[in-house]
Amino acid sequence: MSRAKQRGTLFESAIVKYLRARLGDTEQTIHREVLHGGGNDQGDITGVRIHGQPVVIEAKNYSTYSGHLKEWMQEGRTEAGNADAPYWFVVFHQKGVGLDSLKSMDNQPVVTDLKTLALIAGHGVIEGDEE
Repeated sequence: MSRAKQRGTLFESAIVKYLRARLGDTEQTIHREVLHGGGNDQGDITGVRIHGQPVVIEAKNYSTYSGHLKEWMQEGRTEAGNADAPYWFVVFHQKGVGLDSLKSMDNQPVVTDLKTLALIAGHGVIEGDEE
């Protein structure tokens, strides 16, 4: 396994551990998707739900996020569509922020688009979506 893949797997595992702990996932429904890539990728982490609907989470462990956000956001949207999930997020590792505690993981950045925020705040319903 390449060093980049090892870093990605480590970060994905830290996110799963964090979400299981913070969301009380004793059934361990939150998990890493083992197979990545291909035309029907449905995210790196699944099993999280908002308002009963599936959430797609993409994990990015790069040395910098500069120049990558647009690409990562499109990847999140595409994979949410593949999974028929209304909600998607990209979690990326902030340099210098540890992966070994809940407190440090609390500070990892998360990005999505404004429509996803409106869907969350509107409990899955937003106005004016017929445009």
